[in-house]
Amino acid sequence: MLQHVQTAAMAVDDDGRVGVYNPAAARVLGVEVDDVVGRDLESLATAPPALAALAAILREARRSGRGETRRQIEAQTPAGARTLGYTVSILGEGGAAALFFADITDALAEERRAAEAQRFAEVGQIASAMAHELKSPLATVELYANLLRRALADQPAAVHQLDVIKDQTRCCLERIRAIMHSINPDAARVGGAALTPLVPLVRAVVADQRRRCEGSVITFKGASGDPRVALGEDDLRSVVGNLVVNALEVSGGKGPVDVSLRSDADTVYVRVADKGTGLPDGDVFAAFYSTKPSGAGLGLWLVRRLVVEAGGSISARDRRGGGAVFEVELPLPRHERLRGADLLVVEDDEPLRAASVAALEACGAGVTAVGAGKDVPNGFRAWECAILDYHLPDLTGVQIAARLPAGTPILMVSGDPAAGAALGELRERRAWYLPKPFAVETYLDLVSLLVGST
Repeated sequence: MLQHVQTAAMAVDDDGRVGVYNPAAARVLGVEVDDVVGRDLESLATAPPALAALAAILREARRSGRGETRRQIEAQTPAGARTLGYTVSILGEGGAAALFFADITDALAEERRAAEAQRFAEVGQIASAMAHELKSPLATVELYANLLRRALADQPAAVHQLDVIKDQTRCCLERIRAIMHSINPDAARVGGAALTPLVPLVRAVVADQRRRCEGSVITFKGASGDPRVALGEDDLRSVVGNLVVNALEVSGGKGPVDVSLRSDADTVYVRVADKGTGLPDGDVFAAFYSTKPSGAGLGLWLVRRLVVEAGGSISARDRRGGGAVFEVELPLPRHERLRGADLLVVEDDEPLRAASVAALEACGAGVTAVGAGKDVPNGFRAWECAILDYHLPDLTGVQIAARLPAGTPILMVSGDPAAGAALGELRERRAWYLPKPFAVETYLDLVSLLVGST
């Protein structure tokens, strides 16, 4: 019976020799049945890691005479590092034992996703209510601060105090916006993709934090040139601001904090380093992870989400001599990437389609351009980027995108903001929205970034 059940099973007799090792166990562990059955547990100590670990559990159960129920171990299998759930039972008094196990990695991940979704739903309800209740009072505070500032323009001390009030009011509004974005990031796509100059914004964030934290030491070293990245100004401010604020907080509000930018032909690097206590245990980028008593644990999670959506990555490491270093890598647009790229354009407006093709071909791209979904070549072959109108005579751009091979980057071009919101249906691929009308440089920049992401 054990040979045919779907649950993986392994059993040993009174002498500690494997009598049962069923096909389900072989599938999980990647070790054939004939290579295990008949062997004694001691000889399995040198078997592949997962099998050796389970054999050790059986040896300990036979030694102690006690079984275990619903335990789990981390083990290396042919599918990579996996979590195995197991139950081991003692069969009689002679030392025979049976172990039942299963790969529960995916089930645990789904449980974590469900729990996270539930927490976001709960936070969303609270945050939506807070945003509704707080935005009007905060706007009122800022309005009166502006009125008082005018009335007391000849009193520098009062003006400074009012500027602090205005600054903290804007800070509250920024935090509310960031929390709302973290709950519903798809809503941010309605405004479309944007390219923001990095150096002036980072310089402004550093200056803002120096003003907010009097006496703090924040150094800034900029990159050469004028690198632009695929993040809106507010989102880029959230990324840089979160990293600088966190670095200040772990440094007692005074620093020193070092902010630096450097770039090469393809990438710009934003580095924020502090001299605090170093990185804590755990994934600092995980949602709801926080070492602060009053922290929500969404700041660094939001930073990573924004950076990844922009085609970049973020890493964290301990700093030599104490402290931590966070480094963001963001790709830079380069029209040279379009040379030889195989692109699809689906646009029903003939003059716009012709102009788009001319611009792309001028950069050396190979372009297949059609006016409707039905005209896309049979087989929906792989493209390095698909540029799709949202409203078409037959299919929507999202429907066409869903038929393209997984991983095909999408640039949705439309005058309807609903196109941006609809990109939420394309979660397994990079997809950006470009509102019509648009500048040709922005168009080519975004396509070059998407081509570079494949």
